[in-house]
Amino acid sequence: MNGILYVVTTGCTWKDVPRIYGSKSTVHRFHLYLCEHGTYQKIFNELLNKGYDLKKIDLSHCFTDTKDVPAKKGETSVMMATRK
Repeated sequence: MNGILYVVTTGCTWKDVPRIYGSKSTVHRFHLYLCEHGTYQKIFNELLNKGYDLKKIDLSHCFTDTKDVPAKKGETSVMMATRK
């Protein structure tokens, strides 16, 4: 996980991951595994819900320009699924 965080925070490529975090292919494979199993989305949803519970997130002054949000008839958008 630290190897993935290193790439995300530094902006380096996978091939530049320091050896202390494991091989570049192992770190990248773990990242792909987390993506494919929806782990990042689960973490995001937990943090978002915890923020709502602790009253640390207030979206009352936020809005989304709907021209940038594609919507298909009858489908629930991903953003609506994370709303509380």
